[in-house]
Amino acid sequence: MDSSRANRVFLFVVDNLIWVFVVVSLVVFSLISKSFFTPFNLVNILSRVAPLGLLVIGQSFTLITANFDLSSESAMGFTAMVAALLLASQKNGGLGLEWNPFVGILVMLAVGVLIGLFNGVFITRLGMNNFIMTVAMLMILRGATYAISPGKSVNFLPEAFKWLGGGALFRVPLANGKMLAIPAAMFFLIFAFLVAFVVTKYTRFGRNMYAVGSNRQAAEAAGIDARRVILVVYVISGFCAALAGLLDAGRMDSATPRTGAGLIFPVQAAAVIGGISLFGGRGNLIGAFGGVLLWGILDTGLNIAKVSPFWIEVSRGALLLFAMFIDALKVSYLRRIAIRKVLSASPIGLKDPIQQLE
Repeated sequence: MDSSRANRVFLFVVDNLIWVFVVVSLVVFSLISKSFFTPFNLVNILSRVAPLGLLVIGQSFTLITANFDLSSESAMGFTAMVAALLLASQKNGGLGLEWNPFVGILVMLAVGVLIGLFNGVFITRLGMNNFIMTVAMLMILRGATYAISPGKSVNFLPEAFKWLGGGALFRVPLANGKMLAIPAAMFFLIFAFLVAFVVTKYTRFGRNMYAVGSNRQAAEAAGIDARRVILVVYVISGFCAALAGLLDAGRMDSATPRTGAGLIFPVQAAAVIGGISLFGGRGNLIGAFGGVLLWGILDTGLNIAKVSPFWIEVSRGALLLFAMFIDALKVSYLRRIAIRKVLSASPIGLKDPIQQLE
């Protein structure tokens, strides 16, 4: 096997390693507990990880451009609280306005877009560091969520608002005579990842994202407006955070000041485990979907196996660390390939070929 083919095989294996982990985890937990590999549990896993999945889509878009959006968990909670306050009656914690649920959904999506736009403008136009900017927004939005909330859950939301996150598309009869409800959130999650995959893989905007993340200076030299691309991905991230808030509030039939809290690290972990590089310019949304599935499988499987919550937290950290190791390994491998190509093209007699890399 020649070196170029070996390189392609290695990168293919690394890029698709997530699916090996998904299959192995399914097999292991199925052997540990008979109640794991059942239609009810598998459907429940997909339904429960839907909000996480929407956040991972938004995070993946920003990571591909070599940026971060650490404010998405708070944007999710803030938009959910805004919608709940507008829709719920006063006795259930709302403002008593009881707006039309579809208007409430439009408002929360618009708020999510504005949050993303705010982040994007400050980062691209004012030169703010994306890490610091989004951490600041993480704190601002969480504090604002507490400030506008009644200090408790806002619940008993309209059925139309809850349907996407907690409703069922149809029911399927099982062999034991029971009916399995197929949640709308599961189909919406799959549909959202398919749309995101098509956008990143088959559109000019998607190619521009990868170009900006791989080498921003080269992308700008090629005529790509890097600032505009980064601004748009932050708007997409804010929109996805609002959708995540819609799914979570619909499933729980409530919004609390803590909605979305603590999700940012699972979001980063799922994206990186799925092959989205923290260095930008690499990864795909199908792999990110695998990262979401793996996170949901491990979370559910370890709970069914009655593993201590402390060890569950250890396993999550170990999984993220392993994902970082794989990403670093891939980056190092690609760098060695690039250096080897430069050296092979070095003119005879050059004493220090590495100088060509400078």
